[in-house]
Amino acid sequence: MVQSSPVAEDGVECARPLGAAIGSLGENRTPRNPSAPRWQIVEHIPVSQPVWNSESALDEVRKRRALIDRCDAYLLQEIAPYIGKRVLDVGCGHGNLVAQLLDRELIVAIDIDPSSITEVHARFGDRPNVIALVCDITDSRHCMLRQYQCDTVICLNTLEHIEDDGAALANMAEVVAPGGHVIIIVPAFQFLYGSMDAAIGHYRRYSQSELQRKLESVGLQVEKQYYLNALGILGWLVNGKILRRPVPPSSQLRLFNIVFPLVSRIEAILPRIVGLSLVSISRRGC
Repeated sequence: MVQSSPVAEDGVECARPLGAAIGSLGENRTPRNPSAPRWQIVEHIPVSQPVWNSESALDEVRKRRALIDRCDAYLLQEIAPYIGKRVLDVGCGHGNLVAQLLDRELIVAIDIDPSSITEVHARFGDRPNVIALVCDITDSRHCMLRQYQCDTVICLNTLEHIEDDGAALANMAEVVAPGGHVIIIVPAFQFLYGSMDAAIGHYRRYSQSELQRKLESVGLQVEKQYYLNALGILGWLVNGKILRRPVPPSSQLRLFNIVFPLVSRIEAILPRIVGLSLVSISRRGC
């Protein structure tokens, strides 16, 4: 059952945790910090509102993400060696990543969109190692997240939606446990910015040097960075720069999902100097 949330003075719904769990946890594993309440109301955490040209476009992208499940599985395989036991998923959307990490000790999923958190709760509301929160990572009261003692922060295709990405990165660096990893995937190359970026609320696209500079400025040590999905550049250029569509067509996504296993094998043996996405692995010092 979804608990009601407090409402801030500006009418925006405040942070709201929703709990869930997995029955396969071993007896000696601790799903969460015993001192951290599983159900609580966190008052007056304002949710910043990015400038979206089309709210429906963003929602459609969330839904169509399921059409490229092979791509998502590959992304998870790429970052798996750096994922620990206690994970903070920043910008969890409808819980696609959460579904792949249910064997972890704890997953804390946060998003500024209440409907997304409601969806995560509907999918994983019976699993005690999943906690879902309506929460803005840029807010100064992000410190509430420290109680979960996460050794990994994952932010997949979310940082570009945040106007103050510096504050978001600083807060991620503060929340992750010493020695833990911050894993980020963002859209690459500003010259590719087009109608689809604008429609779904992208403030920017990134280069390796820009992201590395921002990560290091908040005290994170960059261990690995590379571009991914070179083939996707063609589709993004055609749809976003030439045809000026708000979202990629479902038919193209299905086709991309079919050919992706072959493309990824080819890409794995080539220098990763260009791609539609940028993968970054950084670590907080001990």
